[in-house]
Amino acid sequence: MKLIVRVASPKRAFVYPIPPAPPTAVLAPWFRSQGAVRVFARGWGHEAAAYRPAAVAATWDQFDCLPALAFPLTHAVIVLACPGDALLTLQQRRRLWNMFRVPIFEQIVRKNGTLLAAECEAHCGLHIEWPDLDPAGWAVDPAPCGCGRKAPRLKPALEAEEIAAAAAP
Repeated sequence: MKLIVRVASPKRAFVYPIPPAPPTAVLAPWFRSQGAVRVFARGWGHEAAAYRPAAVAATWDQFDCLPALAFPLTHAVIVLACPGDALLTLQQRRRLWNMFRVPIFEQIVRKNGTLLAAECEAHCGLHIEWPDLDPAGWAVDPAPCGCGRKAPRLKPALEAEEIAAAAAP
């Protein structure tokens, strides 16, 4: 007699910024596939390209190396960062916009896929999703967001490039 024991995967499902998720290719191995979200743990390749996603979620380093896509994305780019990673600069956001011409979102996640903080459609910081997230280096804004959520948000300090861009005519 053979006994098969299944161990529950510690990986979590990817949380799309504005549900429901369209066909989404997730290039980080920290998640499990579910519904329209497919995880391509080896990164971008023939299998991911054949899926023809409407959105892609990946780390900045993965986006920085992503080849030009043979088809347009139609929904979003989601940049994944781990606690302690640098988040997107204004220059990186502009580069992603010029490459894909879709909304750009950021998420802070653990390497098991636990969502710690996520940017919403109002793009006014990252909503804190996990109470033990260390907000070191960030200002925490407790005011309600333009999206209507009341969860406090992480707001990075303005960088010199952002100040210059805001001051430009």
